[in-house]
Amino acid sequence: MRILFVSYMHPAVTPGGAQQVADELRRAAIASGHEAYMIAALEADQESDFGKPGAPIVPMPGEENQYFYFPQHYNFTHNSVGEWRSLKFFRDLVAEIAPDVVHFHHYHRIGVESIRAARLAVPNAKIGVTFHEMMAICLAGGQMVRTTSRDLCRKATPIDCHGCFPHLRPEFFTLRAARLQALFDECDFFFFPSAFIAQRYREWGLDPAKCHVIPNGQVHPAPAVDRSRHSRLLNRFGFFGQFIDNKGIDVMLDAILVLARERRLPENGLEITINGGNRHYASEDYLAKVDALIAEIRALDDNLVRIHDLGRYGRDELAERMTMVDWVIAPSTWWEVFGLVVSEAWMFGRPVIVSDIAGLGERVKNGVNGFTFPARNSSALADLIEKLTGDEAAWRRAHQAITPDWSDLDMFDAHVTVWDATAQIPASHPAPAPDDRAPDSSDFHAKRRSGKKH
Repeated sequence: MRILFVSYMHPAVTPGGAQQVADELRRAAIASGHEAYMIAALEADQESDFGKPGAPIVPMPGEENQYFYFPQHYNFTHNSVGEWRSLKFFRDLVAEIAPDVVHFHHYHRIGVESIRAARLAVPNAKIGVTFHEMMAICLAGGQMVRTTSRDLCRKATPIDCHGCFPHLRPEFFTLRAARLQALFDECDFFFFPSAFIAQRYREWGLDPAKCHVIPNGQVHPAPAVDRSRHSRLLNRFGFFGQFIDNKGIDVMLDAILVLARERRLPENGLEITINGGNRHYASEDYLAKVDALIAEIRALDDNLVRIHDLGRYGRDELAERMTMVDWVIAPSTWWEVFGLVVSEAWMFGRPVIVSDIAGLGERVKNGVNGFTFPARNSSALADLIEKLTGDEAAWRRAHQAITPDWSDLDMFDAHVTVWDATAQIPASHPAPAPDDRAPDSSDFHAKRRSGKKH
């Protein structure tokens, strides 16, 4: 099978969950004996480093069958590419590759018109999208967080959206949704990493018969990694992920200050490690708030809280950084769709402490395979940090309850199962009814062990 993956960004250029999943699917496809290609749409300001003047698409340096795409005149409001020449180059390259499957991982920067361009280029191919966020539903960066109050939004209606963007009339949002839905209708399937986001998109208007929930997988570390090690004091807490507004670093730091002000810090103190990249995507107000919280904590005269801001990290550094902490905190303040950091923590046997929201709450069962607290509630997080510090029994229970997460090969096999099923359905017949339950990865483990090929 020849498969083309189309991604927003590339992990070799900028870290991020969507591009990581797309690239690991590509690698898994190759490992499974298929022919795989990648087109990664980069940001406009990256063209000077990775592109060539006048060339919308260029080969990725040093790589085979991978390309960087620089669509021109991108419109963030409409997720739209406004230049026909960029789309023509994209369409011509897709036609030249002639894939059996075109799998989009995002539409931001790529442009929703690229779906139509792919359909024109390879009319008999199977085409689909994995939704890693809610940008089609929500104009506020797909976060579904109100721009005025920062409250969580539970449903996008024209009236509510007008409240966030008063310069746009309610009917604008009706027309925007209709246009996007019409372009998505070119697809044969839609993939979602959690039941939460699948339900949001079905409520928004996507065809339920095309919707499939497949959890994100990833490459697992070598067996030599000792997943059971922890510090003697069990007082090391770590944040991993994007250093942006809705990831909740401020909630974690607020919780530490609650403990400090109420003199509830443990006798041996706390070690707090921040592993976060892409600070340039955070707002100035958020960065100022986080920096002020860190400065206030560091100004404490008892030295009971030691903060280490280690910055961004690559995949090759993940094992080392995970071994530096006992617990991983994911204090997201938005509707976290999946939470790849949970998979990364579990991969190294680290119990997680997460906001009980959306995909995070869907995956982490409080007191079983991790611990949860109400989203945005720094006081509740403070209570949890105090309770878990030094509690080896709780650490062991959560550690032992962590089940093997999906590998990249499991994830790929699950996609192939859907591609094969849709390939057997005549265009005049409906697809099978969707199943909100994530497939059991053990089925794909067993199939791969048996040597079954697709």
